[in-house]
Amino acid sequence: MSLGWIDATKFSFYTLLLFDRYIVRSIAGNKNPEFNPKLAIALSGNPSVFWYLVNKCPEYAVHYRHLLESAPVNCSPEEIRDCEVFVLNELDWAVVYVYPELMEELHYIKDWDEKRLLSITDFTGKTVLDIGAGTGRLTFAAAPLAKYVYASEPVDRLREYMREKQHRLNLKNVYIIDGTVESIPFPDESFDIVMSGHVFGDNYGAEWQEMRRATKHGGWVIDCQGDDRYKHPEGPNKEMLLLGFEYGHHVSKTGGDVYRYWKQKK
Repeated sequence: MSLGWIDATKFSFYTLLLFDRYIVRSIAGNKNPEFNPKLAIALSGNPSVFWYLVNKCPEYAVHYRHLLESAPVNCSPEEIRDCEVFVLNELDWAVVYVYPELMEELHYIKDWDEKRLLSITDFTGKTVLDIGAGTGRLTFAAAPLAKYVYASEPVDRLREYMREKQHRLNLKNVYIIDGTVESIPFPDESFDIVMSGHVFGDNYGAEWQEMRRATKHGGWVIDCQGDDRYKHPEGPNKEMLLLGFEYGHHVSKTGGDVYRYWKQKK
């Protein structure tokens, strides 16, 4: 689903050559019924991109080969470009992942105030894990106070972006690693605070249990989302409330309803 984050007409389809294995796996599961037929046509006009996807993520090679075989023959360059733009627009979340400087300009990062995170609990001297760290919005807010911050991020270009930022800021207590919320690469009860932003949602129960597992008794699990423009008249996320999270609400600069969630491990 497009989030409206980019003007897809300004991007080359070769942008997909910047996608890492994590993203290539993710796009294979796209549920939009229009997506695969459009991707098939786009790949038919871009054999180098097809070759890359198949070799970058061999476990989905059959999937991408079937797509290519399903593409109609003799598509015009205009039809192929229309499909390229559709695919890029549908994958705008992945495009900004591989162009982190664009991601930093999105409202949910640019308009966000670090006080939204730091007011939830005391980070002073704590050992912290940031899951799905992205460009480091939460990581770099916590680092000046925390003892250590581990930034777990599955997308390699985002990890490299954070490493460059860490170097510029001369932060010696930040450690950037590969990892996902489904499989946190640390033993039980490793952290005083386990935090995320825009990570919960695919499987709330399993995600909570994995984050809880890595959190010390008495520690905190936090989901601190960035600012956006979306209205949520239905109120806070019911799945989070069912899991026992407390929440805070504020209206963003662009008029959206933004919720933060936190829960202490007992």
